[in-house]
Amino acid sequence: MSAREEAQRFLDQLRAQHHAKLGTFPDRIDPAVAKDFGNRFLRDSLIPEQGQDPQMRALVERMTAQSVDDMYSEMLAGMQDNIEKTAAARIEGIDLAPRRPLIGHLRTGQLNAVSMLVPAHSGAYLVLFEDQMALFVFTLSNAVAWAIPHGPADANGRMEFKIGVRDVTERIEANPEVAGRFANIIITYADTGSLAQAGLHLMPPGYFRLSSQLQIALVYFVLGHEYAHILLGHLDTARKGVLPATEAEALEYSWQQELSADRMGMVLSINACIEHNSMDIYNGFLGIGLYFDALDVMDRAVSLLQTGDENARQLGSHPPSDLRKQRLRDFLPQLGGGEPANAERVETALALAEVQGEIIRLLWERTRPILLELHRSGVQADPRWLTIPKEIGD
Repeated sequence: MSAREEAQRFLDQLRAQHHAKLGTFPDRIDPAVAKDFGNRFLRDSLIPEQGQDPQMRALVERMTAQSVDDMYSEMLAGMQDNIEKTAAARIEGIDLAPRRPLIGHLRTGQLNAVSMLVPAHSGAYLVLFEDQMALFVFTLSNAVAWAIPHGPADANGRMEFKIGVRDVTERIEANPEVAGRFANIIITYADTGSLAQAGLHLMPPGYFRLSSQLQIALVYFVLGHEYAHILLGHLDTARKGVLPATEAEALEYSWQQELSADRMGMVLSINACIEHNSMDIYNGFLGIGLYFDALDVMDRAVSLLQTGDENARQLGSHPPSDLRKQRLRDFLPQLGGGEPANAERVETALALAEVQGEIIRLLWERTRPILLELHRSGVQADPRWLTIPKEIGD
């Protein structure tokens, strides 16, 4: 049996054990709901040229007709290839074929992906994404993008965004629906462990490109981070008990390993964004910042519902998000190679990341009291969230 077949068999076992333990069934997409959303998306969320483009219409129709497994497979297959091409171009003599992981999804109780060796098979690797992560990234990217004001649309429906602290503050204060959408996503996910009840909010025309870039950059970073664990040999020292199925051998956790994987993951993800998705360095860095902001917000939301204290617990083991963001901020100038044009792009990336962080802060300020009131009324976080006492340190 090949390494990939071994990894697939182990993933099937994990899923069967997981659903048996929780008394749940694999997620399925209601075809009628998916088709309706696809039609509304083409009609209401794209500029006319995008909505009428045959390739765009075919893509939306294909995505809305897929199972959850197919959706994940299609979304991640091309990105996995691009991460590997980016790694091969930067790491001399590397042969990724023997270590190519199978990418899957499972309810992990954490907002991340998990790398592991398949038990009793030294050459089979598995990377598991939290099964709600794709939908969470989609809805959150939309909510954050919607908080950014814009000027009048041009003749083609394209808009110039006003990305400044004052601009986004005024937008959030003037339009309560912006914070309402964000709160709905965070509260529903923390309370139920799923986004099925949150609804799929459509964006007005002009926001599609911005939101899509945030989504792509964020997923590239998570995937690049997990590849970094494999490339750096972190799976050679594995322990048990990270996933619901206790026999899974998962990454042995340490702050140093996480910070090292963050750095390599940023190199892989930002360059993949540039080389394969026609983005700039600041697009890639915004996706990374959004991931850490999302992780921090969900830590706080689940902790509030569990304990009434947003700083008491966190989802799984990881260094503080602020520390991880600061380490990558400090490292970002090295990606520019010292060239003046790249130095300007780095400065733009850092400035835009500050504004995005302010958006999250303002939206969280408006979400926190709602969660606290829910906790006081007896609402609890979904029990499938796996939390530990909040880790602090430097």
